[in-house]
This record gives sequence, C-alpha cells and structure tokens, in this order.
Amino acid sequence: MTAALLLMLVLAMACETNTSAPSDAEHLSSVSGLITKIESQSLSELAALEIRDDAGKVWIFDGRGKRFSRFTPSHLNEHQVLGLKVHIRYFEEEGVLVIAGITD
Repeated sequence: MTAALLLMLVLAMACETNTSAPSDAEHLSSVSGLITKIESQSLSELAALEIRDDAGKVWIFDGRGKRFSRFTPSHLNEHQVLGLKVHIRYFEEEGVLVIAGITD
C-alpha cells in the first residue's frame, strides 16, 4: 500500500511541468523559431531561452528554472546545433516572457 502511494506521488510530480502558467490556454501566445541561446539552471532545468523567428525578431524567454518534458537544456542544445525549430507557448508577466511549454 505504501509503495503504491509513493509511486502515485512520484508519477504526479513527474507530470508537472509548470505551475506558474495561467490556467486558461487562451492567455497563452506562441512563437516558433531557431534557438540562438540557452541558459540552464541545472542539467534538467531551463533558466532562459532565446530564439529568432522567421522574420528575424529575437525573442527572450524566462524558463523560471522549470523542467519541460523532453526539452532539457541538452536536448534544446541539439535543436540549436542541428538548426531545428522549436515552438514556444508563453505568457507575459510584469514585462517578462515566461515559457509555458515547448514543442518541436
């Protein structure tokens, strides 16, 4: 019984990606582009991300030290090296663009 509860707790924590994002998806904006800079807080936590969209605009995002499923700083580095675009969902908080989610 205790092992089952522990397993459920671990699974619930693993599924959590960002608790600071607005609950309404309609408040999120998005942009796609090539990664130009990555700042990691640890091996699995993203501090900041910079991308350049197709129009050449540079976007700077705060990762808030969060973990994004499948998108560790090293995985994002692979995208940067290979020139693969990422799609960022974000919200603005006090003038800062905060990442809510990352996809390929």
